[in-house]
Amino acid sequence: MINSGQHIPYRRCRLGKQSSETVQHIGSGCSHLASKGYTERHNQVSNIVHRAICEWYGLSQPSEWWELPEKVIENDRAKVLWDFYIRTDKQVIANKPDIVVVDKNTKYTTMIDIAVPSDLNINVKELETVDKYQPLREELERTWRTTAIVVPVVVGALGAVTPKHTQWQIPGKVDARGLQKCALLGTGKILRRFLKLPEFW
Repeated sequence: MINSGQHIPYRRCRLGKQSSETVQHIGSGCSHLASKGYTERHNQVSNIVHRAICEWYGLSQPSEWWELPEKVIENDRAKVLWDFYIRTDKQVIANKPDIVVVDKNTKYTTMIDIAVPSDLNINVKELETVDKYQPLREELERTWRTTAIVVPVVVGALGAVTPKHTQWQIPGKVDARGLQKCALLGTGKILRRFLKLPEFW
């Protein structure tokens, strides 16, 4: 019989064999899931943001919700870049935000980077994202002659957001609750697939 004070060890992750097999680990911390499961979830969340921006500017969108957008979409109002490497005169390490929006009327550039980390790490990830893209922001302001901002869209794998989510300056109507639902459903899908091992993906 196990008493209330006895430690019950978690089994090791069936994929990585290193960390404990917890919901937090499977949901956002397993390196074996990064290239497919986490990327798929990230792209789904990013796609919601991208569609809201395109709708705001009257830009075309993929016909199916699961389709990824084109790398560059533009009209006379705006240019929107998706997962696009930005070349600059001065080399910067972080030069590929998830979404870049150039408003042609206001000369305003919004760099949006989206992350779905562990709920425990959302505050740290938010700060890291802002710091990460400061060199690129400075370069764009200098070379593109624009006012640029970095918008970190951080949604926890289980749906948590930081208090600063109300300050997201994203063109269009982006509902945080929709992003939370998308992240949570994506995590649920990852967990269901994981529990079907060995027939995993």
